[in-house]
Amino acid sequence: MKKNIFVIMALLIMGLSSFTMAQNTSFADNSHAYSLPTFTKNTQGEPVLYWTEKDEKNVLSLYFSTSKDGGKKFSDKKLIFADASLGSSRLMRPRLLFKKDGTMAAVFSYRTIVVAPVAPTAHKGGHGNHNPTPAPKREIQIKYMVSKDNGNTWTAPTSVDSDTSRLVRGFFDAVVLANDEIAVAYLKDVKGSTKHEERDLRMVITKNGVFQPEKLIDPVVCDCCNISLLVDNKGTLNVFYRDNNDDIRDIARMTSSNNGASFSKPQILHNDKWEVKGCPHSGVTSVATPNGTLATWFSGANEKSGVRLVDANGKLLKVLSASAKNGHVAADDKQGVFVWEQTTEGGTSQIFYSKVVGGKVLDNQQLSGSDYGQNATSLIANGKLLIAYEVAKPNSKTALSVRVVD
Repeated sequence: MKKNIFVIMALLIMGLSSFTMAQNTSFADNSHAYSLPTFTKNTQGEPVLYWTEKDEKNVLSLYFSTSKDGGKKFSDKKLIFADASLGSSRLMRPRLLFKKDGTMAAVFSYRTIVVAPVAPTAHKGGHGNHNPTPAPKREIQIKYMVSKDNGNTWTAPTSVDSDTSRLVRGFFDAVVLANDEIAVAYLKDVKGSTKHEERDLRMVITKNGVFQPEKLIDPVVCDCCNISLLVDNKGTLNVFYRDNNDDIRDIARMTSSNNGASFSKPQILHNDKWEVKGCPHSGVTSVATPNGTLATWFSGANEKSGVRLVDANGKLLKVLSASAKNGHVAADDKQGVFVWEQTTEGGTSQIFYSKVVGGKVLDNQQLSGSDYGQNATSLIANGKLLIAYEVAKPNSKTALSVRVVD
């Protein structure tokens, strides 16, 4: 594979900021649009970045790349899956998982192409058909693929849900459980509902690598906000999602100490008391830290509206200004980090971050040179903060940037 390598830019020498650009073989094709960068670690603890690319024929591809040196350089990209129907919504990011037994698993949304019905022919006399054929229902499946050879080859994609009904399943998250099985939680259309949108919260879990029938874990939730799954440092499965109690749409948490066999009753993590008649299309992300869980989400509550950072006990640690959005959290065994995008007075978005040490949030830091940055992801590797984000410059295809912050 031909390598296109980013040049390291050591702006520290210029005194501007303590970061470097990662050398990369993967993001130099200006004819492609890049989106949804996401960091994870493999079983060796090495940083892995995965993302989607759209080519000139509108085919979306899911790729990943691995770093052997803590994020300074990344390998040639490897293809996981390519299809025009591959989902690329920021509310349904693909997930790349690494099991303890060496298996890799990719989970992603897949849209069924809906063909518009043929226009009805006119009746005799020129009168149109007053009962036209209804448009077919939308369908989104959540697909699953496995690799046993470090991502060189993959199984054919299969649906995690054995139900074949034409329904929307989305806003999902996936995680490797403490017992090395995989759990996927998602919102699913309620069959027979007459509402514009009505979904409940479901979960499927593998047994010996095979997904079992789904479980309903909350029948009434917010319909279009992404879920966050987290296995904490005690091995407990946490499910964070936006609940819906008479249009009060706050973030709830359920936990399972037996790998998803049973769950606690849902509890509101922090009582924002945000009442809104409609889904805000904005969910939650979470991470386990040495001092417990951190979670971030947006709330339009009358009091302290904005993106917030909350600890495991629901204590409000930080609320960002109204110009901030798309928060993300990451951690290692010493500290956490809170990353977001913020719109400047000139209308350009930039990436900001705060470190969280000993349960305390440090001052905001701007990532220099991150103009037009959005949808950031982060990871702490070898004590260094890695940040990857989309670069959405006007009149240009969306690019990716990967940064290493001291």
